[in-house]
Amino acid sequence: MQHRLGWSTMSDPIPKKHWHPGRIQPVSDPTERLPWHRLIPLVAVETLGLSLLLLAYLVLRSLDAPAEPLLLGPVVTYVLVFATSGSPASRPLRVLVSYVIAGVIGLGVAALPGPTVLMAILGTGVILLLMHLVGAFHAPAVAVALIAEISDPSWSVALIMFPALLILVLLAILLVWATHQLLGDRQYPDRWW
Repeated sequence: MQHRLGWSTMSDPIPKKHWHPGRIQPVSDPTERLPWHRLIPLVAVETLGLSLLLLAYLVLRSLDAPAEPLLLGPVVTYVLVFATSGSPASRPLRVLVSYVIAGVIGLGVAALPGPTVLMAILGTGVILLLMHLVGAFHAPAVAVALIAEISDPSWSVALIMFPALLILVLLAILLVWATHQLLGDRQYPDRWW
């Protein structure tokens, strides 16, 4: 029912969105149960993206690169950003800035002398503070301080690990974009920041 002025009342039915057979959309709610005809292509494309990230892991491992443990964050980022691509925390520049903060602080604090647990807590706390101040909170990036502390890098190794981390994060974001393209889903990202 519409008023004379053209706006509708609360009793108007809200049109429902229907799934179109030609489109496979990622999960908008990660707890949502999907029918098989949507689930199989979705998992196949997600697995392809994860395979590419694991290939990057194998390359780093074969080179005895110190950045090998840092792959864990970008793998989780890929799955999280893909599953929640409409979330502000999944926007590419926010993800990238969160990893820049985590890389600089996490690797920097890990290269300082001190007890592992204390340094990991200190690094994580500073990372959380800066992420919230900047407005670029991305949970998997927080793990960088813990991973860096476990790998115990020297300053020279930390300087190598930082660009490797950013390359892996950019690869994860690119894979999310490619996954959306393969599934014929809406454009990712809808906003960059």
